[in-house]
Amino acid sequence: MGNPANGGGVAEMYRGAHTAGTVAAAENERGEMLRRAGRPGEAAGHFARALEALGTVDEPDPGTHSAILNNLALTAHQQGDLAGARRCLVRSLEVGPLVGDPVGRAITYDNLAVIEVELARRARTDRHLNEAEQYFAAAERLFRRVLPEAIDDYLRSVLNRVDAAQMRGDRARMDRLTRHATEVAAHHGVAPENALEAVTMRGDFLHRHRDHPRSTVALMTDRLPALLPECPPEQTAAALAVLLRAATATGDPVLVADVSARIDELDVRPGRHHLVLLTPGERGA
Repeated sequence: MGNPANGGGVAEMYRGAHTAGTVAAAENERGEMLRRAGRPGEAAGHFARALEALGTVDEPDPGTHSAILNNLALTAHQQGDLAGARRCLVRSLEVGPLVGDPVGRAITYDNLAVIEVELARRARTDRHLNEAEQYFAAAERLFRRVLPEAIDDYLRSVLNRVDAAQMRGDRARMDRLTRHATEVAAHHGVAPENALEAVTMRGDFLHRHRDHPRSTVALMTDRLPALLPECPPEQTAAALAVLLRAATATGDPVLVADVSARIDELDVRPGRHHLVLLTPGERGA
C-alpha cells in the first residue's frame, strides 16, 4: 500500500496548482477585458496578479505563462513604456513552449521587432533597426512554416516590416514588401482592414516612390470596391485620399469628382498607418 500521508501531500500539491492556474486564468481574462476597453493601467495590475499566481506553481504551463507576459507587454506598449514591453516579450520567449506553438512565437518575435522599430524612431540609431530586422526574420520563418494558418497575422507582420524599410530609406525592400502584401491580401483568410491597408500602402508607394499614378489607380479601383464596405470610415478615407492624389495626377476629372464626393460623404479625417502589435489570443484564421 502507498503512504497515505504522501498521497495526501501529492493531492494537496495538485489542488494548489489547479487553484493557482484558475486564479491566473481569471486575472488574465479580467486584464484582457480592461486592456481592450482602453484601460491599460488597470489591466496591468490583473496581469501582474496572474503572474504572481503562476509563481506559486513549480512548473507553470509554458503557454499560459508566455501569453500573460505578452499581454503585459501590450499594456506597457499602450502606456508608452517600450523598455518594459521589450522586457516582457523577451521573457515570454524564454518561458514559452519551444515546440508546438510556432504562431505564438512568431507573434512574439514580430511584437519585439515592432518595439525595436519604435525605439529606433526615438533614438535615431541603426542598432534598434538591426535588432528589429532579426526579429522580423525569425517571425517570418515561423509564419511560413504554418501558412495559410495565421495568414492575417503574417500579413500584419509584412506591413510592419514596411515601416522598418521606410525608416532605412530602402525603396527596393519597400517595393518587394508592399507588392507581396497585396498578393497576400487577396487571400480569403485576411481581414478586410488589413487587406485595405496593404492595398493602400502599395498604391501610395507606386505613386510617391515610383511615380506610377496610373498603376495606383488601376490597383485601387480594382480592389477597393470589395473592401471599403467592410472597413471603418477613417481607414476608408485614407485609402480614398491615396486614390484621389493618383487620380489627380493622371488628369481624370470624372474619377477625381467621384472620389472627392465619396470622401465628403464620409466626413472624417483619414486615419494614419501605424505599427501594430499582434495579440496571441486574437489570431487570424
